[in-house]
Amino acid sequence: MIVQLRIDERLIHGQITTAWSRFLDVSRIVVASDKLAKDPLTTQTLLMSAPAGKKVAVKTIPDAIKLLSDPRVDTVRVLIIVDNPKDAVALVKALPISEVNVANYVKKKSANKVNLTRGVNSDPEDLVYFKELAQIGGHVFSQLIPSNPSENFAEIVSKL
Repeated sequence: MIVQLRIDERLIHGQITTAWSRFLDVSRIVVASDKLAKDPLTTQTLLMSAPAGKKVAVKTIPDAIKLLSDPRVDTVRVLIIVDNPKDAVALVKALPISEVNVANYVKKKSANKVNLTRGVNSDPEDLVYFKELAQIGGHVFSQLIPSNPSENFAEIVSKL
């Protein structure tokens, strides 16, 4: 069962290994990215950064959809991590994802960026994907760590 899709350009890091994986009680983490899945060094680094007792897979978007469409996924708890809103939209359109956490997205270098939340900035191109995600994504929120309050991300982007 997919318990959450998280947009986090830092991918697997301290908040994931110490807070979110425990809070969500996941046994699997799938990093979905066409670019990262084709980079052996990055893939190896992500696999090595897995939280204790958690299995990690790094897949292209099509391979992640294939993997996560397997009925056996219903017997495990899975956190999906992507590093951009375009990939998040593709996954939400293809998979039964009811919870989307737009958490960390600030590093992209582009003009005309606006601050949406403490951890999320957007340029006009990304805003199109964020708005689409808010419309199709079920519960779309922004929350850096479980102890922080959750912000209604769909409401935030609807005002822009």
